[in-house]
Amino acid sequence: MVEVTKPDYLSLVNQNGSGFNVSELVDAMVSAEIEPKRSVQNSKLEKTENAISGLGYLNSQATLTQDAFGSISEISFYEVASSDENSVGLITTDETKLDVSNRTISNIQIAKKMVFELGGFTSVSDTLEPAGVTIDVDFGTWTENNSDDFSFAVASDNVTQQVTFTGKSLTQIAALFNQVDGISAQIIDTTGDGSNYSLVLISDNTGSNNGFRLSEASNTVRWETSSTPISDGSPNSYSQIATNATFDLDGITISRTDNTISDVIEGLTVKLNADVTGDISINTTRSENQIRQTVVETIEALNEFKAEIGRLTYVDVEGEENGPLVLETSATILKSDFKRLAIEPLQGFGANAIYLSQLGIKTNSDGEFYLDESIFSNTLANNPNHFTALKEDNLSSNSTSATVAKSLFTSIPSGTYTVTQDSAGDWYFGDTALLQVDLSDGGSQFTSVTYPGLIIRTQDRLPSDFDIYVGKSFATKVSELMSDALDANSSISSAREAYESLSEDINERLEKLDVREELISTRYTEQFGAMESAMTQFNSTKTMLENFIEAWKKQK
Repeated sequence: MVEVTKPDYLSLVNQNGSGFNVSELVDAMVSAEIEPKRSVQNSKLEKTENAISGLGYLNSQATLTQDAFGSISEISFYEVASSDENSVGLITTDETKLDVSNRTISNIQIAKKMVFELGGFTSVSDTLEPAGVTIDVDFGTWTENNSDDFSFAVASDNVTQQVTFTGKSLTQIAALFNQVDGISAQIIDTTGDGSNYSLVLISDNTGSNNGFRLSEASNTVRWETSSTPISDGSPNSYSQIATNATFDLDGITISRTDNTISDVIEGLTVKLNADVTGDISINTTRSENQIRQTVVETIEALNEFKAEIGRLTYVDVEGEENGPLVLETSATILKSDFKRLAIEPLQGFGANAIYLSQLGIKTNSDGEFYLDESIFSNTLANNPNHFTALKEDNLSSNSTSATVAKSLFTSIPSGTYTVTQDSAGDWYFGDTALLQVDLSDGGSQFTSVTYPGLIIRTQDRLPSDFDIYVGKSFATKVSELMSDALDANSSISSAREAYESLSEDINERLEKLDVREELISTRYTEQFGAMESAMTQFNSTKTMLENFIEAWKKQK
């Protein structure tokens, strides 16, 4: 739509009125009253919105930094390899317990489940046992004496379970066996032509104690695990006996109930996948490339956060280019805390503290982080375990006869804690009291009320003093700092809420100024309109008098 320019009626009136441009005069007076106030509020609004935006950038960078150090924590410093991965698999569970080594596993017999076949059924739907049967199910260990001679020893914790049915189909019977704790059942069409079926029972777990025995009250071999199945003419057979896993580790014979074994090589879980008679090598080597990658990524993540928070809090002493968070207290505190993290020692990784500078992570004159190759190489050659402090929390002991563990929810300040007994016979973890309990193997267990979830075990009943090291990695410390900054109750979140509230308040003030501007503009327009009307009348009277006098003069 084309706008039509309306004539300035007041200006037209002014030709015969006061002579002033009333429209411009009203605008000037309204502007003089409103614009200074509006300018102040707009300036506050701009700073407030910049601060809100700056806090958003800060939160975003905190998230990126937290994610970066989370990835750093997942980098492995060790490469573990099996010479036959199909037979023996390896999983790193605790890198702090790994060391360069070459171990040998041989003579592997994997743990097996018991598999028992009740064969010779011609239909899955025909009714069986119209008179009814009751089958006892017991768990324990089967021993194969020869091909048709088996013996069973009931497990000490066995609880007999029963399967009872009358006139049931093979499908229904399989469902009843599936309700027995420790057994799974399935029906197999052995010939594929629908004329010969087997009910196959499988123990749920491996290990010799997880074998099962079926006993029927009337000694019907059809539903029993007979000790001599061939001699009894039974259609049933032992397809597989439940056994423990056995293998030799560096010549030492070891037995376990499961094929996943986590307590024979510190820091590793061994998965036995197949029976093997020969030797399989387990090699653990330290990866210099992975360590270097960790240090480089740490430096990059630190510099990224430093650059962003520096930009946001920048003070321009020569101009007006201050950062959006230059006077924001919460951002300044975070900047200070971040700077302190980079210089404070990492405690709890041994008798001595570890500094980032010892790992080759140093700062230049501008405060930027860089890699000192000489220091990095020297530490890698002489103290390679120091680099673990970058990414792995530590909980260890300087005593080979003591083990220590804690719950994920147990928080213990980083440091070195000496476990000692005083003259009164009381035990302490540093300055914290410990509760001591005698173990059946002759050792002791120590717990703490102050640190619930902390468990210390020793082989000796009354051990000599020893140290426990509790260390929080640099990656964890940075991640926790970022997490605190991102928390809904953090000072940064509170500042953001305060700025958002202030922004709403300023916008409300600006809206009120708009309303006031309209009101006073209307008022001044009305006042000056009235004045112009009076002046017009006055000028009209003046003109009339002047004309009268001029006419009177001419008559004379």
